[in-house]
Amino acid sequence: MDEDRAVVCICGVLASGKTTLVRRLSDGLDGASVLVFDEYEAFSEWPADFEAWRAEGCDPSQVRVPRLREDLEALRAGQSVTHPMDEHEVQPSPFLLVEDPFGRTRPDIRALYDLVLFVDLPFDLSVVRMAQRALNLGLDRQGTPVGERSRDELAEQVERAESWLANYTMLRDMYTVLAGPVRASADAVLDGRQPPDALYEEALVTIRDRGYLQP
Repeated sequence: MDEDRAVVCICGVLASGKTTLVRRLSDGLDGASVLVFDEYEAFSEWPADFEAWRAEGCDPSQVRVPRLREDLEALRAGQSVTHPMDEHEVQPSPFLLVEDPFGRTRPDIRALYDLVLFVDLPFDLSVVRMAQRALNLGLDRQGTPVGERSRDELAEQVERAESWLANYTMLRDMYTVLAGPVRASADAVLDGRQPPDALYEEALVTIRDRGYLQP
């Protein structure tokens, strides 16, 4: 761990609550800096033969995001970086949060993660949550009730859900295969079935118990 900074990586199953948890932790840890793997898509280096990579077991070491590593190294060193999408300035902070679906499985970045928390969720609930999210359903949604939505709005949401489900069906093997090693390499496994407040409290307790946060 850097003398003044701790890097906490949040990973886990699709729709397990990772993004919400990262946002809550950033607020709860005095505005901790946040880096998100998906926001580095333009800088990501995936295997040239994606289908062969999947067929051979989805080796995480073949996925590289040098810009993410460089930004994390700079923040650990106390230097600000520019966001990869809108180029706003990201300032260093005592806690650095990284949402990375690969966790500690990628050798080019694993040494930079002090603590890795895996948010676990059964895959059937993952699919249900993703469909609910695409359709703007669920108890946590604040949008217009289904019966009051316009035909165009409903059509757009159904198309979005259909697209996501088709994509998940096509890439299901990648998600399920990678979950095992990512989970195994984590320092702690959190229960993604619980409400967001409870998940946040479990994460805080884990960070505190590991010595990165004073009681």
